[in-house]
Amino acid sequence: MGTWRLEPEVEPAQVGVDAAALERVAERFEQGVNGGALFRGACMAVYRDGKRVLDIGGGVARERTGMRVAPDTLFVMFSSTKGLAALAMLMLYERGRFHYDEPVCKYWPDFGRDFPEKRAVTIRHIMGHRAGFPTGPEWLTARYWGDREAIRRAMEEIPLAWTPGERNAYHAMNFGHMLNELMLRIDGRDCGSFLADEVFSPLGLHDIYLGLPDDEKLEERVAWCYNPLEDPSVARASGLASADVDEPSAEPSELGQNLRERHADTPELTHPFNRPAVHQAVLPASGAISTARDLARVYAALALGGALDGVELVRRESLDHATTPTNRRDEMDGTVGFPLRWGTGWHMGLYGRGSSLRTFGHAGAGGQVAFADPDRRLAVAFLTNGERTREFMLWRMKLQSLVFKACRD
Repeated sequence: MGTWRLEPEVEPAQVGVDAAALERVAERFEQGVNGGALFRGACMAVYRDGKRVLDIGGGVARERTGMRVAPDTLFVMFSSTKGLAALAMLMLYERGRFHYDEPVCKYWPDFGRDFPEKRAVTIRHIMGHRAGFPTGPEWLTARYWGDREAIRRAMEEIPLAWTPGERNAYHAMNFGHMLNELMLRIDGRDCGSFLADEVFSPLGLHDIYLGLPDDEKLEERVAWCYNPLEDPSVARASGLASADVDEPSAEPSELGQNLRERHADTPELTHPFNRPAVHQAVLPASGAISTARDLARVYAALALGGALDGVELVRRESLDHATTPTNRRDEMDGTVGFPLRWGTGWHMGLYGRGSSLRTFGHAGAGGQVAFADPDRRLAVAFLTNGERTREFMLWRMKLQSLVFKACRD
């Protein structure tokens, strides 16, 4: 199916990357694209010491129209978005705007109005998926994702399933709903606006969004999603299981006149995350849209302690605090059914053979992943529009391991 590859910013050897080993990364990526069985389309970027050494992509962006993945193709990040939300919150924390151990009700009094036990929920509980309300309410489906008042009301009316802090359960969508409302109350900007002002613009990024502008030319660059809407347990937790074609938000009238005329009969547009209205919503749990290049550059700053090219996002000490594990390595997650280890919003874990124990980032539905290894000063992003099969996940983990193997110091 063919791939493209952009020139690196520096020769790999200048930043301690073995060029021959990096070629094996590119070859494996190309094999995945050309085989056609692992995923439809994807892009990948690798930064070392703040310099981009690999930027590659290929495959199919939209099957029905034949659109190919190009260097400016945008991909829905799904839950890899949570890593950006964690950064936004850390930046506000560092500025003294809140403390993680403060109760949510300090900033959002009505959150505990109907259920007094919710007054014990802290911001740290939200960040670590320990708040006690990973699911529901069932009515909060895709049709409401752009409605702040509906989301606020939904979060206020959810009862707790257990005592806050008692155990972990991945809050697939509620994590983002809660953080966005908190940011609006603490800072006055939603998460998307904050990231645009404080992260994307200072880093010179123009192809990453949390809340895509209402611009048809941008919309036409977005790769359509073909992945199932997550593991069934996560789909239930997020309300995605009922966000189907029968929802009013899936009506062709929301696609825009020109898009409707060209694509309204395309089955791909029944997927909630292929809808322009969803792309434009600010969903800090799942809705960011980016190239791998821009996403990896954010993590390149984090891999260097929080600063890149003279732009300091956070101090190293703050980042170290936020990437300290908050639960046991073997603690079972009540939503996904296997252990997940959390920092303060980021997933801590092994992102490939050779990664350090301090590696952090976030994966997403369909096979998305972005992470930083501060010990190796390495940042990687991989975005795709395919399906997250077992075969694919094993293939991608090997791909990531090859990246670590290419680092010589």
